[in-house]
Amino acid sequence: MIELAPYHKVGLSLSGPLMPAAGCFGYGTEYAGLVDVGCLGAVVTNPVSLRPRRGTSQPRLVETSWGFVLNTGDQNPGVRRVIQRHAAAWKRIGVPVIVHLAPDALADIARTVGALEGTGVVAALEIDLPDNASPAEAARLVAAARQSELPLLVRLPLAQAVDTSPACVEMGADALVVAAPPVAAARHSSGQVVTGYLYGPAVHALVLPILLDVRSQVDVPLIGCGGIHNIADARTFLDAGAVAVQVDSAIFSDPSVLGKVADSLR
Repeated sequence: MIELAPYHKVGLSLSGPLMPAAGCFGYGTEYAGLVDVGCLGAVVTNPVSLRPRRGTSQPRLVETSWGFVLNTGDQNPGVRRVIQRHAAAWKRIGVPVIVHLAPDALADIARTVGALEGTGVVAALEIDLPDNASPAEAARLVAAARQSELPLLVRLPLAQAVDTSPACVEMGADALVVAAPPVAAARHSSGQVVTGYLYGPAVHALVLPILLDVRSQVDVPLIGCGGIHNIADARTFLDAGAVAVQVDSAIFSDPSVLGKVADSLR
């Protein structure tokens, strides 16, 4: 068993170290016919905010030779509808469900986590920090999410991961995800430049040194995330000090990678 919240009164125990990353596995049921959810240590959901978000306008996606740039604008139907549509399935899913919180106003985050905690079927929360978050801003967001009694993971922005990680831990983060995809931009075939987030194998090499730096700063469990496309990528993060890993863009091209990596890591 892997414990992601060793200092939390309830804890967050996973049967294995592999999870899908936020935004890459829907709300836990969309890949049911393609992936055996039981092979996962936990499911991390798409982003959730207090109110519905329509997301960014098209084009949102640009494929490149080194991956792709994507910006969804954290599109989601809002916490009330997410609970209505998915809470019953989360109760039956068989692995812990970690709901990913989109960046939001502090009062709205507090209301969102209260609604999710009230379902009784959410195992933990994962909050995203803004790309340019300062340590002070990170501390305020973590404090807002900490109004819930649920274990709390914080997904750090890659460029600010080293600077913000101590503040997050000081404010009560149980574990840190290193890291959110880096900001990037690429030209769409329409001529429009799409600014979003970079996904693909190249991200792995960007995350690895940041993971090592964060490991030297804090003493909470770390989850490696970014550019994992095979078993070796996952093992590299684990060998660098992560206790678990999250797979992102590889799921889009080959959902079976989750089962293959999970079987190897077990």
